[in-house]
Amino acid sequence: MEPPRSKENLARQGSRDTLNLMRKAVFILISLSLLAALAEGIVLAQVHINPWRLAALLVCLSLVLGAFVGLTFASFVKQLRHWALVSAWAAFLMPFVLLIPYVVYALGTRTFAILGLAKLTAYIAAPTALLLPDRLRRAEGAGWRDFAAMLALALPVGAGWLEGIWTWPQELYVFRPFTSVCVGAYAFLVIRNLEGVGYRLTWRKGDLIDSLSNFVAFALLAIPLGIWLGFLHPHANPISVWEIAFQFMGIYLTIAIPEELLFRGILQNFLVRSITRGPRGVYGLLIASVIFGASHLHHPPVPNWKYGILAALAGVFYGNAYRTRQRLSASALTHTLVDTAWHFWF
Repeated sequence: MEPPRSKENLARQGSRDTLNLMRKAVFILISLSLLAALAEGIVLAQVHINPWRLAALLVCLSLVLGAFVGLTFASFVKQLRHWALVSAWAAFLMPFVLLIPYVVYALGTRTFAILGLAKLTAYIAAPTALLLPDRLRRAEGAGWRDFAAMLALALPVGAGWLEGIWTWPQELYVFRPFTSVCVGAYAFLVIRNLEGVGYRLTWRKGDLIDSLSNFVAFALLAIPLGIWLGFLHPHANPISVWEIAFQFMGIYLTIAIPEELLFRGILQNFLVRSITRGPRGVYGLLIASVIFGASHLHHPPVPNWKYGILAALAGVFYGNAYRTRQRLSASALTHTLVDTAWHFWF
């Protein structure tokens, strides 16, 4: 039996860890709020726009980004996991905190709609409810609920079902991938306790090396193949460094990270755990790449098999960067380099 003193020490350590976690959360929110205030000042100095609506938009973005960044911290995920294990109700209700940014935005911009709130609520509830029965089990292999939860994350975004939620000053796409990442990371990292996802945003030296090598290897194969298929059309337009940098970061945060979380961090990760035959990790990587390619067939002209073939090939190299580093920042960087090159030069 553990001595009472040891229990007290553990309790104190747990309290200190929680306090440190709260301090980090407050620091992130304050930092993002200050950046939002600075951004509002810059915008208002150049554009005549309603300051209260702009403030609501920027506060909403700050809160969503706070969750987006916060879920990359292992200590934050561990604390959420602890609360989820203690109570099934807590596990189910915690992700609905993501409704707060929408309410702030909708009321501040006067765009509140019951349908928009209902769609966002359903999007949060579906993967959370699907994975809730497995919250007490360690994720070793994929079950039907895991695949259903992945579909519940991907389909609404790809099909445009989340349109009409963030509508001021126009339809804002950026909130959809950020929300998708937050919901997906919570569902699989916290509730499902899936290890090895590698949800990170910052790069290490190894990430840069592996990402560049996989990008070059993919380019050597994909450019001749894409030109032969008639999918790629090389061109050169005058562009600035700032334009490239802005596009690069936009792709990294709103396309590469969300897709890599789903297809590599979750799908490939689960497939590798589930498929024990053959070279370790290879079959899971290939199957995830084929599914990734198939997810691009809906682009016009439907079915866009040329896009599907090149996307599947790209998925092999994204998956290889992820398999080597076990970090989404590596595969997402390869993904971003490919999409940025395609956007500007092909």
